[in-house]
Amino acid sequence: MEEVVILQSAKAWHVRVPLLAEWASSPEYGPHAVADRLLLKLSSPDGLAGWGEMALPAESIIAPAMHRLVQVDFDNEPQSLLPLWEPDALYWSRPEGHPQFGPKKEMLRHRLRHPMQSAVETALADLRARRLGIPLHLLYGGAWRKTVAVDYWMGRVSPEQAARCARRARELGFHGLKLKTTLQDPNVERLKAIRDAAGADFSVTVDPNGRFYRLDDAWSTIAAMEEVGNMAILEDPFPRFYLNEFALLRQRLGKARLVVHVDPNESLWSVLQSGAAGGLNLDSYTCGPAQWQIDAGTADRANLPVWHGSSLNLGIATALELHTAASSPNCTLPGDQASPWLREHMLVKTGFEIRDGGILVPTDGPGLGIVVDEEAVARHTICHWTA
Repeated sequence: MEEVVILQSAKAWHVRVPLLAEWASSPEYGPHAVADRLLLKLSSPDGLAGWGEMALPAESIIAPAMHRLVQVDFDNEPQSLLPLWEPDALYWSRPEGHPQFGPKKEMLRHRLRHPMQSAVETALADLRARRLGIPLHLLYGGAWRKTVAVDYWMGRVSPEQAARCARRARELGFHGLKLKTTLQDPNVERLKAIRDAAGADFSVTVDPNGRFYRLDDAWSTIAAMEEVGNMAILEDPFPRFYLNEFALLRQRLGKARLVVHVDPNESLWSVLQSGAAGGLNLDSYTCGPAQWQIDAGTADRANLPVWHGSSLNLGIATALELHTAASSPNCTLPGDQASPWLREHMLVKTGFEIRDGGILVPTDGPGLGIVVDEEAVARHTICHWTA
């Protein structure tokens, strides 16, 4: 079947949806900040539309990109978003002309990603899948699983608040949770509170975002945390330029798996070579879902499990992450797509269902398998663009 993508219109919304403060944080540490989101709707003349979502980029690039979106021949350039850039914005297009020994632009275009890459790519994939009448994951080879492993999520919280969150997570049907922390937090006490509230078999992913600083600073705390018995994963304890200390820590850890968040995506090879990781957190925030599949496949070649990273997204990006995670054989570590239970609204009419400690891949129609709630989008809109 020949599939042609012709766009009739493009619409984008800057939206703001707060977190449920009583569950996302505790007063001792202040509110957990989340970025505003950009929603994108690409419509074709046949009445179908594809949706994308991402963290809000610089607003100055949105209007020019929207204007160019409806002029791009996506049938002939299905993956390249170079036409969305301003003509003088590409550093390797200046000065005019092509150097005698320079690489051809065709060899470089996949390395220069537009700031709206993820949202545009998602919306185009959603539109293609809807036109074909298939779920999105079939564009990436099909699903290995109907349920994607996902844990509950919480920010930096007190041990008392951690116990409340753990009880809620268990009652909802999750088998574990992910938490944020720093070396100065009551790390051991918090893990004990979670264990006492949810049980010894309720696993915890601990993510300091590099704020355990150095191995010498943190080892005594990490060792005491392991003794509690419920820390299943330790993610990014140190800044990622200390990959050698990640590798040393892997040799000391007992049952806990050490995971590295690959950011930027181009650092994947360095992480694999270093021996620093027992698993990877891969996200598609900047690179888009197609590159995420390539990175997950590279990790699979290295015999490493991964999860699809999340940033407490709304419904569109959450659905994308579930479809891409389901289509990757080694995406078996629990992700953190728990925002349906942490946001005031997901801006979709489709509900997300917990099953066996994970979340079912949405199936409410073809494509992303969701129905966007455009009335809710309007209520949460700060500003919008149309082309």
